[in-house]
Formats: sequence, structure tokens, C-alpha cells
Amino acid sequence: MSEPRRIRLFAMILSLGAGVAILALKLYAARVADSSALRSDALEGMVNILAAAFGLGSIIFAEKPADRDHPYGHGKIEYFAQAFEGGLIALAGFLIILDTVERIYNPHEILNLGLGLKLNIVAGLGNGVLGFFLVSIGRKYQSTTIRADGIHLLTDLITTAGMALGLGLMMWTGWHWIDPVLAIMVAVFLFRTGFQLVRHSSQALLDAENPELIKKIVEHLNVLQKDPIFHQILAVHGLKAQEFGRDKHVDIHVVVPEFLSIKDAHDLADRYAYSLHLMLGNDSEVHTHVDPCEQALCKTCPIQFCDIRAADFQSRPAITMESATEPGEH
Repeated sequence: MSEPRRIRLFAMILSLGAGVAILALKLYAARVADSSALRSDALEGMVNILAAAFGLGSIIFAEKPADRDHPYGHGKIEYFAQAFEGGLIALAGFLIILDTVERIYNPHEILNLGLGLKLNIVAGLGNGVLGFFLVSIGRKYQSTTIRADGIHLLTDLITTAGMALGLGLMMWTGWHWIDPVLAIMVAVFLFRTGFQLVRHSSQALLDAENPELIKKIVEHLNVLQKDPIFHQILAVHGLKAQEFGRDKHVDIHVVVPEFLSIKDAHDLADRYAYSLHLMLGNDSEVHTHVDPCEQALCKTCPIQFCDIRAADFQSRPAITMESATEPGEH
């Protein structure tokens, strides 16, 4: 097992184990104080555990190599996991509202709020530390699932901090209406977080354009354009890039002089693709399509000796995201 895979699995196992411990602490805090706000925070802790368990399964599945039935690998499962987690977060918000409304009509006396609040703050800080760790691991090892889980835990830290301030104000003023208001605010915050996760994952599942990945590729293409090895790559177009978890798949059309032999054009395109592969990492796959040049490109072609040149060379423009992704002919 590779080191990145071990680290990704360790991160999700740690998230699952820590989630169980933090949930137990939150449930005890909610029971001690009998507070709607603390009960809502504990309910979110249950979502953390379910999301971590599903995320662990998706990480294991995503690590499977590409096969005949899945030629692009299994990385898309991570976006399903992210959508599932977003749905759970939104569901938690809905259940919190139901619980809060019921307690408004059947109020309970809040007991030992000071102790319950202290325990909940400790649990929230634990989620915050774990969340920062997971987000950093998710970014470093390009795991959508781990990053989404980390973001979820960081939102828990934010809600816990806001809840602590609100309940502290309630203890100081005696305004008991603050408790259900805080619970509803937590629910609204969870709705928003869940919606954002579902929206992001749905865009990825629908193969929406990834501007960040496209920008990264175009920046590298401009570096290659200055390399003498690739001076016969006259233009690029039809760039398409998809990212499934850590897996990246790139298709790009390269325009070469029409006087090149098929073998020379193919070898040049392969070297170009390999350079992109090195930049994107070992989990990337780059496919190039060779197109012959046309006389319309003469003004931007730096090749001096050419029998079909129809105009003098003027300048070679930088590659832009618009020109690189243009689907039409060069």
C-alpha cells in the first residue's frame, strides 16, 4: 500500500474514532444541561460519524485502480460521498428545527448549563483541531471526501463558538428564549453548509468545467511554449480536463507543422503529454490529438524554414484559457 493511500485511510479512521468520542461528550453535555442548543450540536455530531463511516468506505473504493468496467478509475465515488455528507448535514438542520419547535411548545427547565457548556466547548475544540488536520490532508493528497469532512468539522467549531457566546449571554441575562433561537440558527447554518457541499459535488458529477485545473494546465502550457523542445507545437485547442478525487484526465489538441511525418508528430505530441503528466502528478492521464497547421497560423509560427509559409512571423501570443478550451478548429 502506498504512503498517500495509508495516510488517507488513517485520516478517515481517525475522523471516525474521534467522532465517536466527541459525540459521547456532546450527548453527555446535552443531557446534563437539557438545552435545545446543546441537543442540536449533539445531533450534528451523529452526522459526523455517519459521514466519516461513509467517507471511509468511499476512500477504500476510490483507491481501486482503473479496470475494464471503469476505465477512468473509481475516484468519482468521492463526490457521491460529499453529496451524501451534504445531505446528512441538511437533514440534521431539519431535525434540529423539529426538535426545537417541540421544545418551544413543551418547555423544559435548563439545568447545569455551565457544566454542559464547558463540556461542549471541549468537544467543539476537538472537532476544530481534527477539522484543520483533515482539510490539510485532503488538500495535500487531493481527496474531496477528506476535505469535505474537515470542512464539516470546522463548521462545527464555528457553531460551537457562537453557541457558547449565546448561552453565556443567556446565563448572564436570564433570557431563556436565546436557547431555542440559537438552535434554529445552528439549523440554518447547517442547511447552508449542506447545500454548498451538494452543489459542489453535483457539479463535479455532471463533469462541469474545473476552472482551477484548467488555469493550472494553461500556465504550464505557456511555460512549455518557451521550451525549444516544443517549438513545433504551434497552437493548442480543445482542452478538456476532469478531476475525480486524486485522478485527473486531460484531453488536448496540439497543432504541428503539416510537413512533419506521422511518426515525428506523434512522438512530439507524446513528449508534450508526458510533460503535462509530470506536472499534474502520477495519478493523471493525458491524451493528445494531433492537428496539422494551416497558413492562417503563419504569423504566429516561429519556424524559419517552411515551404508553405504564406506570411512572415510576427509574434507568438500567450495561451489563454479561452484559446486553449476553444472547441473549434485552430
